[in-house]
Amino acid sequence: MKIIALGDIHGNLPALEVVLRESRAEGYDVICHTGDLVGFAPFPEETVALVRAERIQGVRGDLDESVSAQADDFGGNGVDGRVRRLESLAYAWTVQRTERITRRHLADLPFDQRMEAGGRRTVFVHANPIDVSTSLWEDRDEDYFRDMGDAAEADIIVLGHTHRPYHRIVDGRHFINAGSVGYPEDGDPRTGYAVITVNGNVEVQYRRFPYDVDRLLREARARRFPQESAALFKA
Repeated sequence: MKIIALGDIHGNLPALEVVLRESRAEGYDVICHTGDLVGFAPFPEETVALVRAERIQGVRGDLDESVSAQADDFGGNGVDGRVRRLESLAYAWTVQRTERITRRHLADLPFDQRMEAGGRRTVFVHANPIDVSTSLWEDRDEDYFRDMGDAAEADIIVLGHTHRPYHRIVDGRHFINAGSVGYPEDGDPRTGYAVITVNGNVEVQYRRFPYDVDRLLREARARRFPQESAALFKA
């Protein structure tokens, strides 16, 4: 069984269009996202509309919760003060420009998505199997991962939130961070996705592709998106 996992998209339509094109060319049995469809790039409406049109299943992220509730602020992910300020400006813009029907869809996303892949219990969550906002970093100790695996009640746990891809195995359980389609933070600004192949073994590969950042920046100017925040997407 071949699963394509789309990490946090964050309203980055040009990046999403690339990964959908490439994933179609590659082929898959299942495609699913890890939440945070919106948040930091200037295409919240179009991004959600495309995900819905493509019938891509997925889960609810912390930004999805915050935007759907029109909260004044979002939790953040332990970033430095300057980046946090720029993300907050982008978030406020997103809240103001997200339609009610889109907010309803974000609110209705489930906490998790469960499936069986090659005889292995598989679950998609956003940040971890317990909540949508606590990062599951790759360097946490094994006991912490064991607790997360027990909470997940699954053999394969697919997540996002940190925007940094990894594959870690603890006691035979696979923890797979899909990275981020729209806002990578692993030092590689390209978009991408995770390919999870379950056929006896569990194999994980990460695909990366360039996308049209200039288009994002042009549209950000046209839509009066905060320009300082748009600069977060420059290579």
